[in-house]
Amino acid sequence: MLKSWTVPIYLILTLFLSGCESLFFWPSKTLIPSPEFFNFTKQDRLFTAEDGTLIHAWQLPTKEEKKGTIYFLHGNAQNLSYHIANVYWLVEKGWEVVIIDYRGYGQSVGEPDFMSVQKDALAGYQALLNERSDNRPMIVWGQSLGASIAINMVASLPFSERPQGLIIDSSFSSYQKIMQETLGKSWLTWLFQYPLSRLITPAYDPVQAISKIEQVPLLIVHSENDLLISSNHAEILFEKANDPKELWLSQQKGHIKIWNNKIWREKLTCQLTNWPVLQQFQQACLFDQKDLLESSAKEAYSKRIN
Repeated sequence: MLKSWTVPIYLILTLFLSGCESLFFWPSKTLIPSPEFFNFTKQDRLFTAEDGTLIHAWQLPTKEEKKGTIYFLHGNAQNLSYHIANVYWLVEKGWEVVIIDYRGYGQSVGEPDFMSVQKDALAGYQALLNERSDNRPMIVWGQSLGASIAINMVASLPFSERPQGLIIDSSFSSYQKIMQETLGKSWLTWLFQYPLSRLITPAYDPVQAISKIEQVPLLIVHSENDLLISSNHAEILFEKANDPKELWLSQQKGHIKIWNNKIWREKLTCQLTNWPVLQQFQQACLFDQKDLLESSAKEAYSKRIN
């Protein structure tokens, strides 16, 4: 997200004249060797946005029996080769993963802004929808800035094209609100938090779009120890969202660090297995654990009588 402590005073003054959307995008062009590091296989994809911009993506096939597709929209910094660390492990659970880079990120061309990244996300999603040859679920997962993009994208889709699920991870509820809060954390930018934040258009605010999404199972995940984006944003989005919905709150420290925790990975795996039925965090995996215990008991009994 925003890095207000890195913004010098001359840039702030420039932004008064040129607008503030650029503060939300921190792309990197260089890809790191995450496939080798995490030991996964990927296929390079190119999608074409509505305005002709080429968008680069990775598609990670699963070697297991395919359960569905996760369409992942990442946060505002770096590129897909960094953010894939949050989701690559799902291929071992039977989920195909597709992650895109918005324009200006990695190998995608162009320059990002609020409107263009929505086109980029939609291009990848519609391509996957057109390629779909089965009834397995497609779930859109947006993280941080990507969650805002995901909410706006799903809200804009006709009912027949909406995904079978939506995961909102570590999101903010309003561009103006998160900019004001972030600038207010630094002595250098504190005085500018209100005038600068008012320059941001509310047209893409997730809190406005989320209420337009109906009949799409929604899981909102956030850490109460996220110092970058307060979990209050998740609670606001949850309140405005339509059923079916669930809110999972983690104690993991840091921003978008939840999936470093193996317990949370397992909980999400169980939730995805039971999709579209949403479960409270405490209840996720209980049925699986019960089945496992019953299976173990039957196996032990069979060994005793034989």
